[in-house]
Amino acid sequence: MASSNVDSPKGYMIFRPEKTGVIDILSLLIRRKSLSSYKFVETTEGFNTAGVHDDPWVIALTLLIQKTLKAISVPMKWMGYYLEFFLNLLALNGGILGLLWHILTFSLVIPKRDSAEFRSLIGLIDGRVDLYKKSSEMNYFELMYPESSLADTNVLDLSMMASKIAYENPAYVEKTVTDHWKMHFVGFYNCWNKFLNDHTTQAFICCDKAEDASVIVLAFRGTEPFNANDWSTDVDLSWLFTGKMGNIHLGFLKALGLQNELSFLLGFPKEYSNPADKPVAYYAVREVLRSLIKQHPNAKIIVTGHSLGGALAAVFPALLSYHGQSDILNAMYGVMTFGQPRVGDTLLATYMTTIVRLKFHRMVYRFDIVPRIPFDVPPVAMFKHFGTCIYYSEWYKGQVMIDSPNPNYFDPMYMIPMYFWAWIDLLRALIIGQTEGKDFREGYISILYRMVGLVIPGVASHSPRDYVNAGRLSKIANKIMV
Repeated sequence: MASSNVDSPKGYMIFRPEKTGVIDILSLLIRRKSLSSYKFVETTEGFNTAGVHDDPWVIALTLLIQKTLKAISVPMKWMGYYLEFFLNLLALNGGILGLLWHILTFSLVIPKRDSAEFRSLIGLIDGRVDLYKKSSEMNYFELMYPESSLADTNVLDLSMMASKIAYENPAYVEKTVTDHWKMHFVGFYNCWNKFLNDHTTQAFICCDKAEDASVIVLAFRGTEPFNANDWSTDVDLSWLFTGKMGNIHLGFLKALGLQNELSFLLGFPKEYSNPADKPVAYYAVREVLRSLIKQHPNAKIIVTGHSLGGALAAVFPALLSYHGQSDILNAMYGVMTFGQPRVGDTLLATYMTTIVRLKFHRMVYRFDIVPRIPFDVPPVAMFKHFGTCIYYSEWYKGQVMIDSPNPNYFDPMYMIPMYFWAWIDLLRALIIGQTEGKDFREGYISILYRMVGLVIPGVASHSPRDYVNAGRLSKIANKIMV
């Protein structure tokens, strides 16, 4: 379907997997018609789709993944719901034997999802909440090497732990911030996505101190393991042209609060009346940060997130710059993301590096599948990474790179290494507690999760546990930032 656009002659390309049939997918692979002729594609009138079939299987595969996720979304959600409940039931009652004992003695502890003791699957895989006391060699990097006001802060570890606990409920997050980190909890924000008709975007903000703070942390929640919508958003090839910032991933803009999917100008006005019952993420956290930097004029803001949260952390400063929010940007120390998907094209990358000019680091662990999506398929989907990539390879060795190997994930030459290192990660998980200390010991839930990587390599590598370990154990090859 073709339609006009109020912003630009190259305004958008939206893929509608719900309108895609088996015949359409076969047609992509065999007939190779112009994309604009398919009912599942909406694009600006006159958009040139010549050459889009150089890799038609990538488009077909993406649509097939999205349709599959849609089909299993409900059972996937309920499976996650009951699995998390059961695992929390075991954890709160001391394992299987403890559970039996508590049943026999009528002292069973029933998990409550909104309590500070209830953990998501991410928290069950890695229950660590305390900040690391030791320095990492990562501190040689400019983003991690603190300014004088942040001299006591291990920025890397704080960012990763904030990204990890952002998956948890508000009570859990607040308890971690106040009791374990001894920091000031500002707020947890449960935000509305009008296109999904639900509160699907979460973030929290904390400061190192209630008065005269030197550090403000904004952490966005990432891709939930059992949320099909989150995974579908990550792989989506849809984009929206934003003008001087280029093409940005449509799903991530929606998660931050886009109001019109066909027009960036109408979708993100500079000011917006945020309803109390349906707050929009970008405007909600922007106002909180604006208030905090007035209260703490010497504080520096760290923006972070894992997975989908990393994507939101990457796009958020771009929106601030677009709207001229120099007060917040000037107070921003940097952006650090973990396992972040691609968020835009080369024009966005240029804008971020030449106009916004923030310290921007993204961590990629081994063959983590998420930093390799959405696929880079010019000219339909020209998704590129930007910022400094720190790639963790074997035994948590860190390297500064422009981009990680196997950029589109399905390169056949990487299949054997991906499966090989999935086995190595599993075997190492069994002994890491003895070799590196009890802080790194892995429980049975983490071990079982790693076994998923033996089937789909790259899924287990996306676990925040490996990003925490990498930051704490890494040996960095390059000491000079380029």
